[in-house]
Amino acid sequence: MKYRIGLDLGTTTTKACAFDEAGTMIKLVERGYELLQPEPGAAIQQPLALLQAAEAALIDLIEAVGAQPEFVSLSCAMHSLILCDENEEPLDYMYTWADTRAEVVMAEISGAERQSLLRETGTPVHPMSPLVKLRWLLKTQPELRAAAVYCYDLKSLLTKYWTANAALDEQLASATGLYDAERGSWSAAALAVASGGAAEDFPFTLPPVFPANHQLHWSKESGERLGLTGVPLFLGGADGVLANLGSGILAPGDIALSIGTSGALRTTHSQARIDPAHGLFNYKMKDQLYVIGGPTNNGGKVLEYWQHLLAAHFPDMEAFVAGALSVAPPAELTFVPWLYGERAPIWDAAATASLQGLAGHHTPAHLARAVLEGVTANIVRILHQLEAVVGPANRILASGGFTRSPEWVQLVGERSGRPVEIAEAAQASAYGATLVAGW
Repeated sequence: MKYRIGLDLGTTTTKACAFDEAGTMIKLVERGYELLQPEPGAAIQQPLALLQAAEAALIDLIEAVGAQPEFVSLSCAMHSLILCDENEEPLDYMYTWADTRAEVVMAEISGAERQSLLRETGTPVHPMSPLVKLRWLLKTQPELRAAAVYCYDLKSLLTKYWTANAALDEQLASATGLYDAERGSWSAAALAVASGGAAEDFPFTLPPVFPANHQLHWSKESGERLGLTGVPLFLGGADGVLANLGSGILAPGDIALSIGTSGALRTTHSQARIDPAHGLFNYKMKDQLYVIGGPTNNGGKVLEYWQHLLAAHFPDMEAFVAGALSVAPPAELTFVPWLYGERAPIWDAAATASLQGLAGHHTPAHLARAVLEGVTANIVRILHQLEAVVGPANRILASGGFTRSPEWVQLVGERSGRPVEIAEAAQASAYGATLVAGW
């Protein structure tokens, strides 16, 4: 059987996906790992736990299919940061995009610097980004500064362990906040802000950057251990960018909307630089194609929070959404959903939620409706920011956990005024990873 593997390493789960030559997924193996939150704002992981999960998923998938794949291609979550010693071994945890403790240094970066860096790098200056995390770590953990030699992410670490040479794709590089994708080089201005001095003061070695279709080779030991000796390994890209590719979104008109724990809206266009006033990311896909959009921290996780608070009335999420939609939206009761800080549309990690207009006649169903409307309104606001750059959407292609609720999908369509369709691509990021091999 001919098949190829897209290996997608997400925030809490690795998915090893086997696709046939027609792009149909024939087998999926998942392996999870912990997102550690030892203190408020922390969201860290053991890097080697992710490596072990990825290897276990690969081995089990190949065994289940019963044959070697034609190739393996990688997809990784964006904005991870791992500092390594002189032997390229992790010194500490991996800091994920969800870690917001770097908020404490945001005031040191002027508004003008933030605007300039967003224009140049395509990454909003926010605690999610490695740029801001590096500034925070260099300031608050001098022992790391003294011991660290290499500044890597998950993709760099995987390639180091599997091929003996660290490599980073330009999609993930352009999401670090440190890379000028248009020029194809690390940004001196960004390195200066990250170091808190001049670019020459940046103390770490960064990985070499290659296109997503760059082919790697397993080391002898890794190839034998994983049963992949002689099988090509493609560097692949970033999960959000590859999801656009896997969904066939290669030009404005179609906009991808994913709502799970968090959420994001994305489309593909050809502008390397965008006006920072729009508050959107702009990450490299390939050649003259860029993925533009906005992510929110506050998707289904907000509904889960309120469902737990109101569990006596709504025992599960299905009951919560049904209860919300059983009443008309209370005009005087409004909910701002920034329970977990926010990225788009406001880029403020310290933002908080608010419930206004609550009165004694409001029922649990009214509360649920206000929450659902608030989360949806936040999504629509990001959509409007995106449309201001690329033009009105012809349709929205929906994916993620929220698509299990047809009523919520319908509400997004009503509030946005755009047709919403369920995306057909299964595991779009993993599938997108397999497509880069043909570039």
